[in-house]
Formats: sequence, C-alpha cells, structure tokens
Amino acid sequence: MPGTGGATVLDDLSEWIVVEEILIRLPPKDILRCRAVRRWWHSATSTDKFMLDHHRRQPLLPMLSQVVDPQPQEARLLFSFDAGAGQQKLCPVVRTYDYGKLQAACDGLLIVSHGSMTDEFICNPVTRKSARLAKPLAQQGYYHQIIGFYRHQPSGGEFRVLWISSPAIYNAYNTNYRTFYYVIAAGSDNTRYMRQGCIPQPISSSPSLELALRRGLPDSSQYPPVHHRGGLHWKLGKYHGCDADYIMVFNTSAEKFRLMCRPARLGNCLQESLLEMNDTLALCSISSDKHTIDVWVVQDYDAETWSFKHQINLTGVDPSALVDPEVTMIPRMAALSEGVLLIQFTRRRVLHFDIDGKFLGYVKSKDDQEIDLWVTNHYLRGSVIPLPLPHEMRDEDGASQEPPFFVGL
Repeated sequence: MPGTGGATVLDDLSEWIVVEEILIRLPPKDILRCRAVRRWWHSATSTDKFMLDHHRRQPLLPMLSQVVDPQPQEARLLFSFDAGAGQQKLCPVVRTYDYGKLQAACDGLLIVSHGSMTDEFICNPVTRKSARLAKPLAQQGYYHQIIGFYRHQPSGGEFRVLWISSPAIYNAYNTNYRTFYYVIAAGSDNTRYMRQGCIPQPISSSPSLELALRRGLPDSSQYPPVHHRGGLHWKLGKYHGCDADYIMVFNTSAEKFRLMCRPARLGNCLQESLLEMNDTLALCSISSDKHTIDVWVVQDYDAETWSFKHQINLTGVDPSALVDPEVTMIPRMAALSEGVLLIQFTRRRVLHFDIDGKFLGYVKSKDDQEIDLWVTNHYLRGSVIPLPLPHEMRDEDGASQEPPFFVGL
C-alpha cells in the first residue's frame, strides 16, 4: 500500500536529492506511478514548482495524424513523434471521431473536438482527464474559431483560449464587416470581449494592423500560431492587406496584437513556414521548383532582424515524395530539437532531415512500415499539470460523458 513499502536504497538519500535529482528526471507517466508508492512522493511531485520544472524538462514533440477509418465518418489517430537517440518513435496519443480534430495545444494540454464539431474538450493525455470547453455565445450569421491557446503569466499562469468570431460570408468592401476577438479562461464560462477588427473605407494596401485583424486570423486546428518568447506568432500574406508578408504577434501577457517584419530577401518561393527551432523563431521558405529550402532565424528579436541559417537540398529526394499526382497540397513542416525537421509535400510521406539538411529517411510505423501521416503543426510536451477546471470529468460520472480520446501515453 502507498506509504507502507519496505526500505529501499532511496531511503539513504535526502529528500531533496530524491525529488530534485531523481523524480524530476522521470517521464510524466512514471511520475503518476510514483505518486501511488509513497505519500511524500505524492506531495513532493504535486507542488506547482515541481510540476512546472518537470514539464520544462520534457521534449517538445511534433504531432502527426493518421486517418485510420475514413468510413462512414472519418476517424483520426494522433501521434507524438520523437527521434531521440537517433531512433524514430511514433507514440499514439488520442483518437478523434466523426471528423473531430486537434484544435490547439499548450504546455501538455490539448483542445480536441469530438463528435459534433460544436463540441470542444480540453484534456491532458498523460493524466487522461478531460472536460468540455466553454465558448463564446453564438451570433446569427457568425461562426466561432479557436485561433490561440496560451498561458497568461500575470494571472499566475492561467490557461486562456483566444477565439475569433467572423461573418459566415466574407465581403472585404462591406463597411459593416466586423471580426470579433474574445478570450475565455479555461475553467470559466465568462467570455471577455477583447477587440474587433474594423477600419474605415477605403481599404489601404499598406501594412495595417487593423486591416489584418479585420480579415481575421486562421483557425488554429489547421494553422496554429508559433509559441515564442511569450507571444503567439502567425505568418501573414497579401490576403491580410500587406504588400509584403508580415508576422502577426499576440503578446500573451499584455494581450495585445502587433505586426513584426519577416526576412526581406526571401525571393520567389512556393511556401513559407514559421517555426521555433532551438528556442529561436525561424522561417523556412521552399523554392518554387522544390529543389531547396532556405532556413532563416531571428538574429535580434526586439530589433526584428533576421539572418540566413542554412539551406536544405532536396534534389536527392525521391520525386514521388515531393509531388502527389492525385492532389495538390501546401507543404507542411515541423521542427524537433537540435534543428531536425519534418517536411511533408504529399499525403503519403513525411520526410526527416537533420540539422545540416541531410535526408534521414521517411517517418514510418512501429513495424517499419510506411503509413499515411499528416503533419499537424501542433506540439506536445508531456505534463502532469492538472486540468485548470473546477469540475473534471471522472470515471464515476459515466463512461458516456468522457469521450474515448485516450489511446496512448
């Protein structure tokens, strides 16, 4: 029974060594097991400081999805991808049904839609806890989307969800066109209206924060923002009213938007991806002929200056991995630690490159088989941090009330 186990070699060590040098290094799932061994281990690993320090030690892993049952209603299996010690590892995390999808991720917590697309749940795949997420009240002729998920440090690390409400039909020349931005703290039903994106006519083609906000920011399920230096970052384009591409930044402490410059010498390219690589904001541009990928990194974040990092050569890659004859898709990229990249040009293959741009092969299943995978642009960092909710859904509440998300970890 917990707290009554026999003596172990750990009994000869001081408590701070056991906690700060041993338990802190364990994977999140093992922390949960240790809590059932001894009462003081449970107490020591349940403090805010321990959980945060332990979380920071976990690797930041990109998430990949696979359609496992397209009929009658699409079901997806979501994996975390790890390439530690030179070994590829796909770990199943959650499964979504009825066109459900991963909406957002932050500090080990996920927001997942399930069943009806009007239902969103916040969950921790390590602790296997989940609960329904509050959303803004519906407005006639408008639809709601999650565009960001973050921690608000001035409130003590409160988890908050950034929503946008846009007209169902977009009309750039309608002077009454409005987009509304809302913030809801996880665990609360209180919706806080933040601002609206609207500007007077005529629409200017010069870079404009208000115009970009009026056009709206993308749904985070498809194009999640990059978390970096306490901000959420989205790459903007001409659709947002900018002659040159800019980066939209949302300061998660002040909860204010601003525009940031991107590299000025990108030239003609097929696609650009904004990433965080080795704790630095990076922008990867794919040449229009798909022969090279240029990697730029922020040299001075405050001065908004960029420097060229290196180039990835794709000429030696199998052409079938670069062009899908059945469908045209926008290339997707994800970064691992030490600058390792995952790049996807087709539905069937995800390419794996090292820091020097060397092709390492394709991402495969556990039995070394190629499977159809999709780079989600979301990341998971394992955590034992509890859900920020007043009432978690528990087993005794009935199995029908808790979606069958959890399949791994």
